[in-house]
Amino acid sequence: MLNNLTECEEGDGGPNSQGDAASKESSPFINSSTSDVEKSQQYDGKNMALFEEEMDTSPMVSSLLSSLANYSNLTQGSKEHEEAENNEEARKKTVQAPRMGTIMGVYLPCLQNILGVILFLRMTWLVGAGGVLGTFLIVFMCCSTTMLTAISMSAIATNGVVPAGGSYYMISRSLGPEFGGAVGICFYLGTTFAGAMYILGCIEILLIYIVPVAAIFKMEGLEGAEAEAALLNNMRVYGTIVLSFMCIVVFVGVKYVNKLALVFLACVVLSILAVYAGVIKTSFDPPDFPVCVLGNRTLTSKGFDICAKTIERGNATVTTKLWRLFCDSEFLNATCDEYFTNNNVTQIQGIPGVTSGILAENLFSAFMEKNSFLEKRGIPAVLDPDAPITNSNQYVLADITSFFTLLVGIYFPSVTGIMAGSNRSGDLQDAQKSIPVGTILAIATTSFIYMSSVVLFGACVDGVVLRDKFGEGVNGNLVIGTLAWPSPWVIVFGSFFSTCGAGLQSLTGAPRLLQAIARDGIIPFLRVFGHGKANGEPTWALLLTGCICEIGILIASLDAVAPILSMFFLMCYMFVNLACALQTLLRTPNWRPRFKFYHWALSLLGMSLCLTLMFLCSWYYAIVAMVIAGCIYKYIEFCGAEKEWGDGIRGISLSAARYALMRLEEAPPHTKNWRPQILVLTSLDGEQNLEQPRLLSLTSQLKAGKGLTIVGACVEGTFLKNQPEAQKADQSLRKLMEVEKVKGFSQVVISCNLRDATSHLIQAGGLGGLRHNAVLVSFPKNWKQVEEHHRCRNFIEVVRETTAASLALLVPKNISAYPSNGERFTEGHIDVWWIVHDGGMLMLLPFLLRQHKVWRKCKMRIFTVAQMDDNSIQMKKDLMTFLYHLRLDAEVEVVEMHDSDISAYTYEKTLVMEQRSHLLKEMHLTKNEREREIQSITDVSRGSIRRKNPSNLHAQRSITEESVAGGGEEKPEEEVQLIQGKNATPTPTSPTSPTSPTPAAMSPGQEVQMTWTDETEKINNPAAVYPEGVKDMFNMKPEWENLNQSNVRRMHHAQKLNEVIVKKSQEAKLVLLNMPGPPRNRTGEETFLQNNQTKPMENILYQNYSFFADIQVMIFIGFGCLLAFFRRYGFGGMVFNFLTATFAIQWAILFQGFFQFYHDGKIHLGVMNLINAEFACAVVLISFGAVLGKTSPVQLLVMAMLEIPVFAITEWAVLKYLKINDAGGSILIHLFACYFGLGVTFVLYRPSLNEGHPKEATSYQSDLLSVMGTLFLWVFWPSFNSALTLKGDDQHRAVLHTFIGLSASTITAFALSTILSKNGKISMADVQNVTLAGGVTVGASVDMMISPGAAYALGIMGCIACMLGYKYLSPFLARRLRIQDQCGIHNLHGLTGLISSLAGICAILLASEETYGPSLYQTFSYRAPKEGDPQLEELQKLIPDLEAGLGRSAQEQALFQLAAVFGTIAASAVGGFLTGAILKLPYLASPTDENCFDDELFFDVPQEHNQQDVWSHVLKDTCKTDVE
Repeated sequence: MLNNLTECEEGDGGPNSQGDAASKESSPFINSSTSDVEKSQQYDGKNMALFEEEMDTSPMVSSLLSSLANYSNLTQGSKEHEEAENNEEARKKTVQAPRMGTIMGVYLPCLQNILGVILFLRMTWLVGAGGVLGTFLIVFMCCSTTMLTAISMSAIATNGVVPAGGSYYMISRSLGPEFGGAVGICFYLGTTFAGAMYILGCIEILLIYIVPVAAIFKMEGLEGAEAEAALLNNMRVYGTIVLSFMCIVVFVGVKYVNKLALVFLACVVLSILAVYAGVIKTSFDPPDFPVCVLGNRTLTSKGFDICAKTIERGNATVTTKLWRLFCDSEFLNATCDEYFTNNNVTQIQGIPGVTSGILAENLFSAFMEKNSFLEKRGIPAVLDPDAPITNSNQYVLADITSFFTLLVGIYFPSVTGIMAGSNRSGDLQDAQKSIPVGTILAIATTSFIYMSSVVLFGACVDGVVLRDKFGEGVNGNLVIGTLAWPSPWVIVFGSFFSTCGAGLQSLTGAPRLLQAIARDGIIPFLRVFGHGKANGEPTWALLLTGCICEIGILIASLDAVAPILSMFFLMCYMFVNLACALQTLLRTPNWRPRFKFYHWALSLLGMSLCLTLMFLCSWYYAIVAMVIAGCIYKYIEFCGAEKEWGDGIRGISLSAARYALMRLEEAPPHTKNWRPQILVLTSLDGEQNLEQPRLLSLTSQLKAGKGLTIVGACVEGTFLKNQPEAQKADQSLRKLMEVEKVKGFSQVVISCNLRDATSHLIQAGGLGGLRHNAVLVSFPKNWKQVEEHHRCRNFIEVVRETTAASLALLVPKNISAYPSNGERFTEGHIDVWWIVHDGGMLMLLPFLLRQHKVWRKCKMRIFTVAQMDDNSIQMKKDLMTFLYHLRLDAEVEVVEMHDSDISAYTYEKTLVMEQRSHLLKEMHLTKNEREREIQSITDVSRGSIRRKNPSNLHAQRSITEESVAGGGEEKPEEEVQLIQGKNATPTPTSPTSPTSPTPAAMSPGQEVQMTWTDETEKINNPAAVYPEGVKDMFNMKPEWENLNQSNVRRMHHAQKLNEVIVKKSQEAKLVLLNMPGPPRNRTGEETFLQNNQTKPMENILYQNYSFFADIQVMIFIGFGCLLAFFRRYGFGGMVFNFLTATFAIQWAILFQGFFQFYHDGKIHLGVMNLINAEFACAVVLISFGAVLGKTSPVQLLVMAMLEIPVFAITEWAVLKYLKINDAGGSILIHLFACYFGLGVTFVLYRPSLNEGHPKEATSYQSDLLSVMGTLFLWVFWPSFNSALTLKGDDQHRAVLHTFIGLSASTITAFALSTILSKNGKISMADVQNVTLAGGVTVGASVDMMISPGAAYALGIMGCIACMLGYKYLSPFLARRLRIQDQCGIHNLHGLTGLISSLAGICAILLASEETYGPSLYQTFSYRAPKEGDPQLEELQKLIPDLEAGLGRSAQEQALFQLAAVFGTIAASAVGGFLTGAILKLPYLASPTDENCFDDELFFDVPQEHNQQDVWSHVLKDTCKTDVE
């Protein structure tokens, strides 16, 4: 220990070392920030020498008692705001001890929060609607719920130090961050909506009872929905004003709110005392509050002064104001309302008093429908049911439909507020004593008030007054105010200030709660709300709280807002009870509450009551609240809450895990429950990072989150020295597992030898019955190289050990080429080569892979090999039956392996293998010499094979891979075992178990065939013993007849099988096949791995290069020459085409690559990428034709740079979401390019060019050059239209239809040119452009069965449209629509593209199985049946390669085609407008009108060009003179 300590002090722990840079907060000990010098001075002579060396990590208890006694569990979310303002000053400040006791700190705050707006505004109505018994039941249920919750909360609050933060901290620290965050947000939302409810109550009191004239939206004369809407709008306007004012007050300073808290509390207490005083007064002197009743309907008190129809005045009977309300005149013979005429007017006493016996009448409920009349019980009324209802605005009507559950939802907010004491726990003198006593006492007090109020209201007030929510029948007075003494205004003003205070308290508490949640960091997107002002005030949280509170204000109805906050509070209370019950039942050692009067049964009862009340209040609000909480829970879980608070959920997990592991040990697993439990063996680089991360991608896809996964890695060294490296490697594994979404465990083993460490992982991985049954290890890379030979040996040892342990072995080859979890295969196959029976493992792997979204669209194909004596037909039937019983859906094919002569290549390969093996056995060389000789043999052998059979080899891609092992010499004993000398004895191993399948997964074209040697080879060549004989061995001819025939046969079968696999599975996404077991004798290790190479000529390059070359000619020669038709702009036409095309292709490779060929963080390049990029380039060059001669090269490059992204996004969106048929690109290429170019030229409009330009002319040479471009385009257009069609018949049809269409348009162009010409001559402009129209018009339907006649007709139609467009439409566009289409792209590409799109839609609508047969669903792949459709299975029997489609009908596909046409035109036009606006910027070197169509502006033009131009003018003048 002393030596180790000295090394640490001199090394990592020296005075100049930073150690592990642990911060003060991360230290597990209090006062751990003192320096080493201070510690040594502190410990000298004061500590027991026995523990002197451990003093840095284990300080003496005596020195920590003071700190432990004053321990404060202040978490991240509850730090003092002053610390955030100035950390330096905060450390110097002395924290004053909390001063508040039980009464001031808990009892009174709880009392103020519980007694509130519902008591004053809705309690009397609740009693009237629900009856005394029903309301008492509601109050009792709600109060019982809060009492049980308070008991649970008291237990949690007294279990250790309670931090500030209330229920959020209690629940989160008891149930974990997921539940804590979910419930914390619910509590926050409840508190926020409570603020809205209090503000609405405040406005209701203000506008109805205090200042009714202040209403902005007047309600006089309105009735029904109009009056209700006016009231709600008033509530919204004033509520928003009051909310804004309160937010400003809270923002300015909380101290003002706290100073007014006692004033608001005094208002509450005085109001309640006034109510009780009024109740007592009614027993001997009831107040005079008459209520006027017509029949049994209660009348509103406004509009009349005397409750009578007529009165006697003198000797005459005079009608009253009430009469005039119901009659059309004041005379006695007036026509009156029928109900008014048939019923008498009665005046009853609204508050008869507590001794009046009215209690009996109010015992039972009197629920009402909305807009129903408020009727007095016991008074008869004459009512004609058929008579229409009139004068309804004179009666007191019910504003909402009332029922029992509604009353529960409205009332429950009146019992919330029990958390007020726990929220102030940081300010209490003794929180563990004050919280239980104060909270329970407050609940008991308020419960008594509420219950007594129910009884007293029912005993004192008449039912019609109780049910009169807004006091319309008692002169607009607050109903509870009519009962108060000495004046109703005591209650009115008291309740007004009480609701104001409660609203301010809510707006003060809610932002702080949100700030505490945000500072905990468990909900990432809320972290911004953890910041505030310099003093820590939660500014951003206050802003969000105000916005959410405004939602409640906009609802505007107190009765509608109350159930919302009831849901959130009940959710919070439910989890408080759950937390207490969970901690009690788990009996965790840390659960030691000081409050002893709790029980898990009471907590469960409280939780059940909360859940019941949630659904009683509003079942849909309850579901919404649960969904919100569930979403927050899953979000926190998804983001990976890294907080560890020792919560109960983790305790449950531990208990459940222990129980499950014990159950697994009781019996062996059944076959039905078998699934691959995988141990992934990974290799690390020098930085302890994973070398092959795709192993984890494959694991994730194979497991889909189910079952056991252990990711193991090995570190070479000793545990004491290399533990930091192991920890770093473990962190790296965990991080990558999280990225790849691998659900499992990481395990890093340290051993002095990597092979032993791997063996330890295989033997000791897992726990109890939860152990791995399969091992996943990557195939060793570069195993033939001498420096990587240890990888080969380690791999063989893994094969041996997994075989001996009866474990399945999965070996993926070329793992870096495997898809990532973000990729999606939309088609393809997973091929299974089932060669030997492995218990069904090989069948299970593709099924498991297809459960993952990467492989979900891939089909499964199973190949099996039949020998000469096998019945192939019967084998196929048996295999299909076997798959049927396995319930697997797969194609089946039996491959016959015929015996054939063994090729010379096979003998050569076997000879090289045996030469290598024998040399390693027989030569007595040193290690370095042996490695050099092995390399030389390898080089010579490869050279021999390369010379004799060059056609069978191709350059194989090698992927550099760093060695797993570190430095260090291996033991001589290991060398003897692995590379046997002539005196060594072979060490036998266990044979391969038939129950341990060992499949290998590999990508196509890189298959591996395993061969082995099972007996000791004897070579009687004495020259091999002597080093000087080595030269003769290298130069000898292969003795094929002396080779081991067993090895020759194996090599032969390996070659034949490899050829068949490459042929059949060329296009497969994944190939699975059986891997033979390891050699039984170690003498076969050197020949265990042999790599069979594939044929180079099978590369896809040779299928597509001809199309690529043809399109190259079109792009660079065809377009270039075609655009050189201007006499003085030939350079610009060809050279700018060359420049723009080169840039556009490179730019398109990037953008199209990102959208279509982006995998594994890379853009994968191939010939198809280049073809697609050239199509995009063609789009740019077509658009270029619209602005030819009028733009600078800079403008052209900018145009290409902007057009390519717009095209790539449009192409991606149309192909991905609309999924159309457009083989020839009529929609995506021609229409897009046309309208993009027209959009650009519209913005770049030059008015002076409308009448022509002097240089806008052609010459004999320029027209000839342009015709050459036309010919190139004409000849290669079939390749353009057929490059991306399906190989086979579709591509054949595309070539034929394109040629026929071009031929038709050419003949028609010559005919029309002479007809439309005034002098009957052929126009070169027509030859250059119109002849190509047929290639465009057949584009959309080029691969469909439209018949040659239809193709010919389309060519003629396109030619006519194009010709007429050049003659009539182009001048019209230039004059009328400001579109100067320089090359007429709208005629050649726009009009013909529209015709082609229409023809394609017609062809789709006419396509049927009668015409196409089953190939209909190949040509129109999206019309193929969906996955799982029985029709698809029938079609796949006829066409094995047919993929599942979308099941579209012809009409649906036609609609998608139409949508693509309009969408493409819109996207291209908008893109063209924007691009034109950018090109119009002055600093892009746009040529002036005079310099348009002239090469001299941008090129160094030869002098003879100008002279020739001058002589042409001279000749013209001479000709004119001769004519004259």
